[in-house]
Amino acid sequence: MRTLLSQFCEEFDHAVRPLLEPLGKSTEILSERPHTATAKSLLPGLLDATHQFRVLADKVAEQQAYVLIFGPLKSGKSTLMNAMSAAYVSEVTSLPAYPCMVYCSHSDDRHFVVTHYDGKQDTYRDPAALRLAIERAHTDLADRIRQVENEGHSFDPAVHFPEAIRRLDVKVPAGELAQSGSVLVDTPGLYSRMKFGYDRMTREFRNAAACAIFVVKTDNLFLEQVFEEFNQLLELFSRIFLVVNLDSTKKDLRADGTLAPSLESEDPIRIVQAFETLAMNAPLKAAAEEGRLRIYPVDLQKAASRRLSEDGDPIHAEVACGVGSERGADFEGFMSDLTEYLNSTDYLFAFLGDSLRRASGLLAEVDQATTHATVADLSREMTEMEDEERRGVAKLAALGRLADYDWKDALGGLRDELAQIGRARSEAVLNESAMAMSSAIDRWFQTDASLESLLSRDLAPLFESSQRGLALEVHEALSDHVATGTGGVRLPAQVAQDLATAGMQFGEFGRGGLDSVDPTGVVQDTDLPIRAEELPVKRGIVDLLLLRSKARVRRRVLGPDHKPDTRVPREVKAKRLGDPVRQLLQSRMNAFQAQRFPELLDRIALELFEDYAGAVSASLQARVEAAREALSNNLSRLRTDLKEARRVMNRLTDLAASADHARAMIDALSTRYSNTDPAELAKPVEDVALDALPIKEIVPHASSDPSAEAETAGESPAVEEADEIELEDAETREG
Repeated sequence: MRTLLSQFCEEFDHAVRPLLEPLGKSTEILSERPHTATAKSLLPGLLDATHQFRVLADKVAEQQAYVLIFGPLKSGKSTLMNAMSAAYVSEVTSLPAYPCMVYCSHSDDRHFVVTHYDGKQDTYRDPAALRLAIERAHTDLADRIRQVENEGHSFDPAVHFPEAIRRLDVKVPAGELAQSGSVLVDTPGLYSRMKFGYDRMTREFRNAAACAIFVVKTDNLFLEQVFEEFNQLLELFSRIFLVVNLDSTKKDLRADGTLAPSLESEDPIRIVQAFETLAMNAPLKAAAEEGRLRIYPVDLQKAASRRLSEDGDPIHAEVACGVGSERGADFEGFMSDLTEYLNSTDYLFAFLGDSLRRASGLLAEVDQATTHATVADLSREMTEMEDEERRGVAKLAALGRLADYDWKDALGGLRDELAQIGRARSEAVLNESAMAMSSAIDRWFQTDASLESLLSRDLAPLFESSQRGLALEVHEALSDHVATGTGGVRLPAQVAQDLATAGMQFGEFGRGGLDSVDPTGVVQDTDLPIRAEELPVKRGIVDLLLLRSKARVRRRVLGPDHKPDTRVPREVKAKRLGDPVRQLLQSRMNAFQAQRFPELLDRIALELFEDYAGAVSASLQARVEAAREALSNNLSRLRTDLKEARRVMNRLTDLAASADHARAMIDALSTRYSNTDPAELAKPVEDVALDALPIKEIVPHASSDPSAEAETAGESPAVEEADEIELEDAETREG
């Protein structure tokens, strides 16, 4: 039978469920890699919104009544779930308090679905396999929490450990739940150390859960800290059932040493009365007086045993206990009151209104995500990345041209300039060298040294020194050019621009090239133009009488022509060699240097230039190639990031448009059903095709931004018509 409430549920599902697809696509793309850090910061909120919308859509579509069960650890929550569902679920819910929500609902076959914070799901058929998986997950979670806390952060599973378990769905054959349409939700213990995200886990039930049940043992009933967070439950839920878990087998010791039934087994109502009189705080007292809080003392273990036994489960069946026969310990009364509330028109109307309010709240969260400052940051990052890409492309083109440029040719004018500067400075070097050689020859005449000694130890080193002097002059000229910052080159305007675009300065390569030039490396050994056989050695009277030839006399004085290494005393030099030899030696060396200096200068300038130009060119080419490779890699990564950012922005834009459409439909539903008489919700109505519902004609809200309105107003009719067709197509797909 189609009722007004079921019609509302269909219309609500038609408005909300299509939003799951753009939400899923948005979270999917944000979960992928690579993506920007800015975009990733949106993921936890959108994952949470996706989960919340799915829970809400399923709840309304199936008209489920979520009943939340709260309480301290080991208070009996799992046993209560066994009793309420008349099905054994304790092998799951009694696991060590993993901080996740446990949903228990009816299914024809027993299975378990684990949902993680990242949206992934795992299904188990074997309870033992599930237990092992959760135990491993619990250990991993504890390790991760300690790691994050040691880093000084407040742990958030959606951010720091998306693999953590968010919820566990226990699907069991439970006829009681199937008939009532209830879903039992076991919450993590209120006092668990892993109480992270507790507000987030319960937030999905604000304006969505039917009621809450708080379970507490009698031993903890009078502990103030047990009820520290109870006031928050009073704010969240319009009806709360406080179940005091009794131990009817408990005994008290008498004075005579015998054991007698305790007060909670004999008269549990007195314990409740004492709690109401002595320990109940003002908010609880007010809620009880208003009828929003009801208290039920129940032996949950016996109640669960009886319910399971009545259900025909021989494995878990125990001796049936007349729980209701014990004064005040009435589980059936608790179930009757709970069922009555869930079937009341007040609940149905609250179900309708809460669903609409919850949808509006979630849509506001989606709006907050899609209009968050992070989205603006992402848009700004995209603009910056596009600018960076344009600069990178221009820089890569400049580097390509620089790689093809002939740098040695650009330096060609430097070689001649160096030679000219060297020639200008060579006269001083030549004069200094001539004076040094003349002095060396004079000193030789004042010693007993051989001619070989004069040539190899005095004149040859002096000539090498002259070469070194020339090389230093050329090197100094080169250094002066490099010091100007141009590196000795006059570059074409395009090449200079390309260097600037590439972020390079030619001068830095010139300095590096100069460091690799060794001016002493261009000095060469040279044969001096002096031969022993050419020296005019004087013959004495005896030499003439004995008819000794000049050659024989020369060899006797100087030694063999090929190696004149005979020591020549000073007096012999004065007598046999004298001024003619002195003048010959000086004139030969002067003429030799005057003749060789231009040639030496050209060679030295050329070699120093080649060394310098080669070093500069190699350094430039290596730097350009390295820069090209690095820039190509950076551009590749940048384009990947930009592509991902655009995909994210497109998904978020689509999500915002879908949220606007859903909001318009929810607003229309609120308008239509806000004044509905609660008694009318359960009455039958005629079937109405969803395509015929007037809500389909609603157009999403226009932007409140004046500039956006102006742009919309300026669109052509063709564009508006295309938008209408696209909207109709989208609505057809949604239908």
